[in-house]
Amino acid sequence: MTPARGTVYLVAGTDAADLAGALSEAFPSGTAEAVRDTSAVRDRLDDGDVRGVVVSDDGDDAVAVFETLRAAGVESPIVAVAADPDPERVTEALRAGVTDYLPAGTPPSLLAAKLEAYATRWPTDWRVGATQWDRISSGVSHDAKNPLNVVMGRLELLDVGEPHEDALLRSVGRVESLLTDLSRIGSIGRPVTETDSLSLADVASEVWAGAGYDDATLDVATETAVDAESDRLQLLLRELFDNAVAHSEGPVTVTVGDTPSGFYVADDGPGIPEADREDVFDQGFGTTRDGEGYGLFLVDTAARAHGWTVSVGDSDAGGARIDVTTV
Repeated sequence: MTPARGTVYLVAGTDAADLAGALSEAFPSGTAEAVRDTSAVRDRLDDGDVRGVVVSDDGDDAVAVFETLRAAGVESPIVAVAADPDPERVTEALRAGVTDYLPAGTPPSLLAAKLEAYATRWPTDWRVGATQWDRISSGVSHDAKNPLNVVMGRLELLDVGEPHEDALLRSVGRVESLLTDLSRIGSIGRPVTETDSLSLADVASEVWAGAGYDDATLDVATETAVDAESDRLQLLLRELFDNAVAHSEGPVTVTVGDTPSGFYVADDGPGIPEADREDVFDQGFGTTRDGEGYGLFLVDTAARAHGWTVSVGDSDAGGARIDVTTV
């Protein structure tokens, strides 16, 4: 894709003028425009001809500007620059979703090339990518379920008989389940921007009570609070509980406990074979006939949205243990 002629890139911050001038000379087409007051960037974007934004993090808060723009639905690439980037600040900005974080001394030609690339390819900013995926997957799921409803209705009218009827209905049900999971991935994968201090014990007990598991017991061995988004913490725990119960043929006890770096969910079921542990969080990986292999994938997706990591091992009772590292 060739960038459109006349495209404007905004350079925001108190020292924007010099960089904007240098960038204008470096762009093969288009220009860079200085906006000294970062609070004016949002209004300038309403004109519709802005292709990307560079925000100074020296004397201005580039991450706050980024958060404001993304909250307003702006999907243009947003690059932060600083004279002497602090590694911790770079990590914070990139985790928030900033497209890139560069030294202010980056040659204008290199910065211009990066901006042109970011503006013309699928976004590396996972916040924008998740939003776009959410729109696409929700549309596909909605459109595909209409013909599936027709198929299901016709099957109910037909006297297909065994052994075909159950197999056909089960296959339609699996497709519907896959479409539901597909439509959820985008919203679950969006970076968490607002958290609350939540009692892990309270959330776990609420999720467990709502699920109504048969022949299963929850052991809450935690008093910790977790900084998390409530909906996605609930989803993460629910998928872990579902996974533990689904893979246990008899009564199972599921334990939620603390670790020095987060928390864990363990069970006394059959466990997860070592050969499968590198793959269990992959999309579509499953070992039961009823599941579609999205449970632990959704767990990993919800964890990554918080900036957390997940790992699998053995519980003290010989079953599976999923550790969630939150710090």
